[in-house]
Amino acid sequence: MGTVIYDDVFIRLERARWQLSSDIHFDEIDPALVNDQWRFDLRHICLTELSALYATEMFIRDFYADIDFCSFISVWFYEEMKHHLVLRKYLEQLGETFDEAELPALRLTFAPGPAIETLTMHYCGEQRLAHWYTAFGIHAPEPVLRTIFKILAADELRHAACYAKYLRRAVTNNPACLPDILKMALWMIRSSNEAPKHPTTITEPSVVGQLEDPEYIPRMLNWYLPGRDHEKPVQRRILALMGELSDRPMGSPRDLLSAIRETQGSPAPAAA
Repeated sequence: MGTVIYDDVFIRLERARWQLSSDIHFDEIDPALVNDQWRFDLRHICLTELSALYATEMFIRDFYADIDFCSFISVWFYEEMKHHLVLRKYLEQLGETFDEAELPALRLTFAPGPAIETLTMHYCGEQRLAHWYTAFGIHAPEPVLRTIFKILAADELRHAACYAKYLRRAVTNNPACLPDILKMALWMIRSSNEAPKHPTTITEPSVVGQLEDPEYIPRMLNWYLPGRDHEKPVQRRILALMGELSDRPMGSPRDLLSAIRETQGSPAPAAA
C-alpha cells in the first residue's frame, strides 16, 4: 500500500493555516490606492482561483483508487477556494461585485490524462504561482493586498511541498514512472512570460481562456517579472526535487535532459 501521507500533511497544513476573519484586516483597506487596472487584474486572478473546483473534480476522477491523495485534495480544495474568497472579499471592499449567475459560464471539465504527469504538472504549477504571487505582492499598491499575496504565495509553496511528497511515494512504489515525471518537469520548466505554463493556461480550452482578458497573466508578468532570468528560483526548486527523485544533482535543465536520456535509455524529446 505504501506510506500514508494525508495524516501528516493535514496536521502540517492545519498548523500553518491563516484565518480569514483575523489575519486579513479588511477594515484597513484603502480603496483610493487601487487603480482600475489593478481592480481589473484582481478580478481575473480571483476567477482563476475558482478553477480549483474543476481541478478537484479532475483529481477525484483520475486518482479514484488513491484514497490517500484524494483525501489530501479535500484540504487543497478548501485552501484554494479560500484564495478565491479572500480576493473576492477584498474586491467587495473596493465596491466590486460578482454576478453569480455568470460563473457557470466559466466551468470546464478537463480531459483525462496520465495521473503521474498531472501530479508533476501541478507540483511545477504551484511553484510557479508562488513565484508570481510573491512578485505581485511586492508591486501591489495597497498594504492589505500586499499581505494577501504574501499569504497566498506561502500557501502555494506548502501545496507544492505536499505534491512533492506524493511524487516521492510514486517513484518509490513504481520507479518506472520516473521518466514521465522528469519529462513533464522539463516541459513545464521551459516557460516564458509570453506563454507561461501553469495548469490554468495549458489545457485546450484553458481556464484563463474563458476570461474577459485571456492575456492578463503574460501582461502582468511582463510588468512585474520582466526579463529572462526571473524564473531561476522556480527552476532551482523543481530541479532540486527532480535530482532527488533521480538520485543525481541537477543545476540546469540540461542536467534534467541528461537524466531523462539515462532513465529511458534513448534520446529525450524536446518536450514531454
